[in-house]
Amino acid sequence: MKTGTKLIKAHVGAFETFRTYHSHLELRKSFFDFFQSKKHEIVKSASVIPLENDGSLLFTNAGMNQFKPLILSSTEPRRVANIQKCIRAGGKHNDLDDVGKDLHHQTFFEMMGNWSFNDAYSKEEACKFAWDYLVEVLGIDSDRLYVSYFGGIEKLGLPEDRECKEIWKNIGVPSHRILPFVAENFWEMGSAGPCGPCTEIHYDRIGGRDASSLVNIDDSVVEIWNIVFMSNVRDSSGKIHELGRNHIDTGMGFERLLSVVQNKNSNFDTDVFIPILDKISSLTKKNLKYNGSISTREDAVFRLVADHVRASTIAISDGAIPDGTGNGFIVRKMMRRSFLQGNSKLGIDRFGLSDLVPTVISTLKDVYPEVEKSSNKIINIFKEEETQFWKTVDKAKKMFDVVANENKSSTISGRKAFNLFETYGLPLSVTMEMARNIGKEVDEKEFQRCQLEAQKLSQKASQFKLPVSAKDFPTHSDKEKYSYVFENGKYVFSKVPTRILQVYQNQEKVEVLKENEKGFVVLEHCQFYAEQGGQKSDIGKLLIDGRNVFEVESAKKLDNGSITVLFGRALEPIQKDLRVEQQLDEKRREGVMKAHSATHLLNWALQRSGLGNGQKGSSVDCNRLRFDYSTGDDSLDKSQRTEALKRCEQMMNEFIMKGGPTSVLEKILEEAKKIENLQSDVKEDRIGDSSVRVVTLGSGVDVPVECCSGTHVHDVSVIEDVAIMSDKSMGQNLRRIVAVTGEEAKKCREYTEKVFQELSSAEFKERSKILKKTDWKLIPLAHQARIWTLGKQREQ
Repeated sequence: MKTGTKLIKAHVGAFETFRTYHSHLELRKSFFDFFQSKKHEIVKSASVIPLENDGSLLFTNAGMNQFKPLILSSTEPRRVANIQKCIRAGGKHNDLDDVGKDLHHQTFFEMMGNWSFNDAYSKEEACKFAWDYLVEVLGIDSDRLYVSYFGGIEKLGLPEDRECKEIWKNIGVPSHRILPFVAENFWEMGSAGPCGPCTEIHYDRIGGRDASSLVNIDDSVVEIWNIVFMSNVRDSSGKIHELGRNHIDTGMGFERLLSVVQNKNSNFDTDVFIPILDKISSLTKKNLKYNGSISTREDAVFRLVADHVRASTIAISDGAIPDGTGNGFIVRKMMRRSFLQGNSKLGIDRFGLSDLVPTVISTLKDVYPEVEKSSNKIINIFKEEETQFWKTVDKAKKMFDVVANENKSSTISGRKAFNLFETYGLPLSVTMEMARNIGKEVDEKEFQRCQLEAQKLSQKASQFKLPVSAKDFPTHSDKEKYSYVFENGKYVFSKVPTRILQVYQNQEKVEVLKENEKGFVVLEHCQFYAEQGGQKSDIGKLLIDGRNVFEVESAKKLDNGSITVLFGRALEPIQKDLRVEQQLDEKRREGVMKAHSATHLLNWALQRSGLGNGQKGSSVDCNRLRFDYSTGDDSLDKSQRTEALKRCEQMMNEFIMKGGPTSVLEKILEEAKKIENLQSDVKEDRIGDSSVRVVTLGSGVDVPVECCSGTHVHDVSVIEDVAIMSDKSMGQNLRRIVAVTGEEAKKCREYTEKVFQELSSAEFKERSKILKKTDWKLIPLAHQARIWTLGKQREQ
């Protein structure tokens, strides 16, 4: 029962002399100063867009995400502290649907944390650091603080953490405020992986009472610091073992602690939100005010709009683009929810919410300069999304009226609502709002079933959800994917011998994969390139004495990119510990290498010509590539852009004809960031001496240079040819190019010449027939206008 919210407002302020007020900037500084004095390395927040290898996350959702490599494989003792940008929207940790309903849920929040890796300091020191910072530095009344610790789980062989209990006693916490809990005080990274007991510090917002019975029960007593003793690991079978080394991972919600030191009712009353809420008020037609109530619809929408615009701003500044999939889908959903709720509930003008963005940026720019640097892009995307959203609503309104008037039922079927969403882009929330306005409701459960069916059809990658951990395969490596040489005019890929470490079927380990059964294989020294960085995976065979025993259909990275898993079909029974030889589909690999190197070349040409401002995504296949890029000059019309792309294509092919070696160097992060002509972003989600591969095409100063884990041709001349086939808009300041290379480019040019010759020799009345049967997907963009014009041109 959560009655505390009603009591907090009445009591807050009664004990305000017990703490020192801190602005959000002052609180950040005090945290960093304190932990620097305790010999911690202060690390910059990672992006909210996770590393490409971490397919388990839509967004960075915890402070520890960027430190996974240290937790799983490092041996060096280190002390680290940071304040991490986090978004919990979509996926396992999803607060999206709870925002606005109460005073504490947010999608975007900041997590303060300090870490001890590999026994850098003890449990006692971690607890003492936390207590001293809260009580001595921030001046929080210790009589309002309660601590919880792990009470033990007998059936799992996990004892009560009595050591932790004694530590708190020695610090001076009274026994009646040291409380044992079980599930609440055992932390796990996931279904498998590092885990361990934790201890939490809770704060009584009301004070002047014994609130021990309200810890983890009532929202007037809030958790402000969680200290995890990461000393165990759960294996893929569910058993818990000793990790073999001890890490300490602590987390403290920045906005919640800020509300405590500013003596506020909730996070939304602090100085990170008040300027935003005041601006929202000025945008409402009736000059509505935010009152901090949980009982009025208007206040709930104030919180929702403030949170969602803030989260979208951060996500876009870190590279997310609103679209129909992945984290882009979540960003678009938050933006559209803000547009709709702000307009329908607060009376904000249809195209007025983009005026809130500069205020949001002003509250973030001192802490995250990248937000201010991206301000124009963020504002333009908001304006574009507003325009597109209301166009969609107006267009779909006509179709909604048809659906709503089909019968006299008070319920609109979920399938029809889903069809409106899938065909016209009408969000369920808008459909429900329209239905409500005419006294009807939508079958939400049926809509969700339809949505789930559609998701299952599109989630091909789900076949790779296996319970694998790098700890289970300490000898596994995929470095052999880079083992190839160019000899006598062709690439030579040796058949790398290796051992099968494990086989899986239906997401479970099996003793043997029988003939014709499909399953998964983990190899010791894997030569197959797993899909990563946009590059499609290798395919091929596993051989025993020259016999094909397993057809490799695809390869994928799992466990944060540390394990490569092969998927395919057994042609003979295979099992763990068998010795096999690997045989790649060499023609496909070579075609992929050509396309990947051409992708770097395209990025270079677009930036050099001023057409592009950087890569936003790619898909690299055999002699074919798709490249998404942010645009430079968006004022070009179609013919101007086509001419500019012709010049880019010419620039690339001149570079290819000239030739030049490809060099690949391993560089530590700090060295890579200093490369002047680096045309790709260096991920900040790495720390310390993590290395990156830097790929340079050709020789000289003005050449393509990118951080890349992909496979490439040894010399750019091997690409042979690049042809841009299409270029289209994918949204505000975002376009997509499709291009072909090598043999595919040659075939397209030969086909184009054939069509041109046919048109040139045909009479006018025959030319329309030739145009009609022309496969335009095989005509390069540079020649499409020429072919079309010739087809329509009368003889002189």
